[in-house]
Amino acid sequence: FKLAAVALERGQLPVPGSIRSEEFVNAFNYHDEAPTESEAIVFQWEYVRSPFAFNREVLRFSVQAAATGRSKSQPLNLAVALDNSGSMQRADRQDIVQELLTVLSSELREGDRVSLVAFDRRAHLLADGVTKEDLNQLLDQVRRMQPQGATHLESGLELAYAQVEKHYRSSANNRVILLTDGAANLGSTDADALSAKVEDHRRQGIALDSFGVGWGDYNDVLLEVLSRRGDGRYGFINSVEEVREGFARKLAGSLRVAAADVKVQVEFNPDRVLAYRQVGYRRHQLRSNQFRDNAVDAAEIGAAEAGNALYVIETSEDGRGPLGVVRIRYRQPTTGEVREQSWDLYPRRTPPSLEDATPSMRLAVCAATFAEWLAGSPFADGVEIDQIRLYLAGVEDAYPLDPKPARLARMLDQAARLRR
Repeated sequence: FKLAAVALERGQLPVPGSIRSEEFVNAFNYHDEAPTESEAIVFQWEYVRSPFAFNREVLRFSVQAAATGRSKSQPLNLAVALDNSGSMQRADRQDIVQELLTVLSSELREGDRVSLVAFDRRAHLLADGVTKEDLNQLLDQVRRMQPQGATHLESGLELAYAQVEKHYRSSANNRVILLTDGAANLGSTDADALSAKVEDHRRQGIALDSFGVGWGDYNDVLLEVLSRRGDGRYGFINSVEEVREGFARKLAGSLRVAAADVKVQVEFNPDRVLAYRQVGYRRHQLRSNQFRDNAVDAAEIGAAEAGNALYVIETSEDGRGPLGVVRIRYRQPTTGEVREQSWDLYPRRTPPSLEDATPSMRLAVCAATFAEWLAGSPFADGVEIDQIRLYLAGVEDAYPLDPKPARLARMLDQAARLRR
C-alpha cells in the first residue's frame, strides 16, 4: 500500500504484479471492538452486497489480539542487520535509520540484549549482545559511519543470525531485524536460496523482520518473501515521520507477540454458499489437513494487532443454516499451549448496500477493489475509479484522527488522473 502510494505521488501507476490486495485491506485500522481482559483474541465479521459484481456479497473477517504488554518473563534477544552500502549515503536515509534505532532503543528494558551488524561488501559486527544503555552510546558511532560499496545482504543476515544464536535463550523472543534500502547484489541474491536459510532459522525459533528504507533501488518481492518465511513483520519507511507510525507499530507487534502460529480456517456451508473467493492471500494458503498440524508454522499476531480478510460469495436464497464456520487455532507464546475457537456465521439481517454499510466495510471494500483495479485483476473488469471514489466519499470523516482513509482517497484521485 505504501509503495503504491509513493508511485502515485511520483506520477506513476504501480506495476500490476507488485500489488498484494491483502496488504491494501490490512493497511487500515477498522476500529473493531477490542478483546476483553479474559480474551487472547476476538473474531468479528460483517458483510455487504457488492456493487462491483452481480449477485455477490462481500464478507470481512477480523481477528484481533488483546492489547497486552510485553511479558516480564520474556526478554528480547535481537540482532539488527543494518545496510551500510553506498546507496544509504543519502541524508534522508541516514536520518530514517537513526530514528529507527532510537525507537528500537525505547522498546528495550533490563534483561534485553541487542547485537548490531552493518553490511556493505561484507558484514561487520558493531555490538555484541549489548544492553539498552550501551546501544544508546553506539548511536553516535552509527551516525558517523560512511556508507560505501555494494550490498552483501547474505553476509549481513548470516552474521546477524550467528549473533542471535550466540545469545539464544529458549525463554526469549529471538529475532533478527533487517534494515535495508535496496536489493542484494553480492553473494547469494536468489530469493529461494535466501528464504530457505531464513526458514531454517525460523524452525530454530529465530524470526526475521524486514524494513525497507527509502524509495529507489528497492526489492519489495525479496523482502516480503523473507519476512513471510521468517514469521516476521515487513514494512516500508519512506520518511522520518513514518518511523513512528510504521516501524514503531510493527516493531511493537514483533516484540509483544500475543498469539503465535495463528491459523484461520473458513468452511462455507454449501447449502447457503454456492461459490466464494478470497481476496488476495495467494502466498499464505495452507492445506486443510495442515490446520491442526502443530508442526506447520504460521503467522504471529502482536498485542492489539488485527488481521483482516475479505471473501466474495454467491449465496442461495433457499439455503438454510449458517453461511459457514470460522475456526482459529493459535499457540500462546509464553506457555506453548495450543488453543482453538470457532464461530458460526449466522447473518443477523439482510446485507446492506455498500452506500448504507458501516464506514469500516466501505473502507475495506474500496481498498480491496482499488487494489484489484491496480493489479489488472479480471475481477475488476468494468470497475471505474470514480465509482470507487463515490463509495469512499465521507469515510475519512468517520476516522478524523487517522490519515490513511484520506490517503486512499488521494490515491484514487491520482490514479484517475493518470488513466485519463
